[in-house]
Amino acid sequence: MPTLSVFTDVPLARKLEGSLLKSYKQDEDPKKMFLAYRVCMTDEGHPWISPVVNKLRLQIAQDPSLNYEYMPAMGMKSFIHASLELLLGKHSEAIVENRAGGLHTVGSTGAFQLGARFLRTWYRDARTIYITSLQKELHGFIFQDMGFMVYEYSFWDPKKLCIDHSMLLNVVEQASPSSVLVIGSIGECNLTQSQWAKLMSTMKSKQIFPFFDIPNQGLSTGDLDEDTRILQSFVSQGFEFFCSQSLSKNFGIYDEGVGILVVVALNNQHLLCVLSQLKNYTQALWLTPPTTGARIVTSILSNPALHAEWKYSLKEVVENIMLIKEKVKEKLRLLGTPGNWNHITAQTGTHSYLGLNCGISGQEEAYLHPQEQSDQLYLYQCQQHRLYHPEH
Repeated sequence: MPTLSVFTDVPLARKLEGSLLKSYKQDEDPKKMFLAYRVCMTDEGHPWISPVVNKLRLQIAQDPSLNYEYMPAMGMKSFIHASLELLLGKHSEAIVENRAGGLHTVGSTGAFQLGARFLRTWYRDARTIYITSLQKELHGFIFQDMGFMVYEYSFWDPKKLCIDHSMLLNVVEQASPSSVLVIGSIGECNLTQSQWAKLMSTMKSKQIFPFFDIPNQGLSTGDLDEDTRILQSFVSQGFEFFCSQSLSKNFGIYDEGVGILVVVALNNQHLLCVLSQLKNYTQALWLTPPTTGARIVTSILSNPALHAEWKYSLKEVVENIMLIKEKVKEKLRLLGTPGNWNHITAQTGTHSYLGLNCGISGQEEAYLHPQEQSDQLYLYQCQQHRLYHPEH
């Protein structure tokens, strides 16, 4: 008698990669170039790694005193402490008042998994998630799987070729009370102090819970403090919030999945209760987080000399990214491309929108096929997805 498989009706899952990457892979032109990688790349085509990280890898590998036992469910305490100070500032009132804490997670995805589970269970009035960023994120899938209604918005205005400063304010004004607002790209949305004040006032009156996403602190402006300065305002205004902090990109340790879910509460008692519930979730998800990346990050952040070297490497990356943007803008000018391209250099961070508009009929993506001229700018660019640049 034939055995029936329980997997008979399981279809192949839909791939998440967009048609942009699919078009790139199918193109056989040897001069093609793909700029939408999610990491910074070197001239040699390898992911950028902060030079100080390589030193630490060797030291850790040769350190006989390290204990490779399982970490506590909360993760490495020294890593959490160092990450909190990096994010909020060493003298943050939330840290001083002992109402800020965190859990060591498996990257930013792990942080959002934990946060979404907690909000689904304990923030019972919240049924709607609003995600605002410069690009579509994967967080939406996580919240959808938890049963939330998810709405996503981009800061970028493709018609005016600029950041839409009013978008975030409009989303909050139209948002449902007791909802959750995921705010990404805070270092690049460029709101004024008065706009942030209005935003916070509206969020408080509607009891909207903030969930920040900090994927690459220091790579927006080159200034670690400036990239997260607005968090201090939310702390001083008495907000409780979650924050997903990824430390993979800004250290160049992409394969380590180094993250933390930061919790800021009104007082220490609330913080301890929230962390205890999150701890239980981690035991069901991954039991103990990976430690190599966390050891690298902790060693750098706790050593003034290494910390300074790392900060300098971030500034170099940002300067090189800006140089590339200048070269792209100048190349478009030399090619006689119609239009004003100042928006390319007006954008900060590791990604930009070129604003090229020669899309394939019926699709949002713009696809430029390499021309015969040797000096032609070969770009594959998508109007609705972020564009990552190499380091050099």
